[in-house]
Amino acid sequence: MKRIVLLAPFPHIQLEVRRELGLPGVRVAWHRLWTGVLREHAADAVVIFGPDPMDVAALIRRVTASPLLVVGGSPAEGASCLDLGADAWLPAEAPMRLVTAQLRSLLRQEPRRAPDLGVIEAGGLRLDTQARRAHLWGQELGLAPREFELLRVLAAHLGQALSRGQILAAGWGPTFVGEPKTVDVHVAWLRQKLEGSGLRVTTIRGIGYRLDLLRAPADAGDLAGSAAASASPEPSRAS
Repeated sequence: MKRIVLLAPFPHIQLEVRRELGLPGVRVAWHRLWTGVLREHAADAVVIFGPDPMDVAALIRRVTASPLLVVGGSPAEGASCLDLGADAWLPAEAPMRLVTAQLRSLLRQEPRRAPDLGVIEAGGLRLDTQARRAHLWGQELGLAPREFELLRVLAAHLGQALSRGQILAAGWGPTFVGEPKTVDVHVAWLRQKLEGSGLRVTTIRGIGYRLDLLRAPADAGDLAGSAAASASPEPSRAS
């Protein structure tokens, strides 16, 4: 079921949107304040109604990459909202039929997802994105799902600084809703598992994080050798 998060000063707007939208299986959740979005775990689209939408649009773009429709404000403010990351803008006097048509158009768009790179290698790290397995110098890493996605995004952009918003959109998915500091928690856990591996998650102040490849640890050969020695050979099969 698709979920639309509606930010509007009056609850009756929710009823108008639902009636004009005409899409079965779509839930419209109304909140008066933008902080209500944080109570949603996911959003397939966010709609802002209001006379001063710029600040709200900027705040919404901090917590989700979901398609964003802004209704209200002057044309200059609408242009600023688009520059801030909104996907569409309409004036306050736009009829509800036009608003919901624009909303249906946004819902039809395919989510912006990172391409599946198959296998990613960086130093002693090998990530199999299809099998969802990670090996470090031949030894398998026990990663929680969010840790795996975080490492996948960072490794795919080795040596590049990524903002928390970029990490959330690429790793958690475009419909995820949550504070950017969520990334900080998972980085702390991931750092513990990469300690001494020759890979480092570096904090880029004012931006976000970068995965750096340092030198291989002194015992990297021993780690790989022990992993290979512990692997059981496959039994021979008669042809």
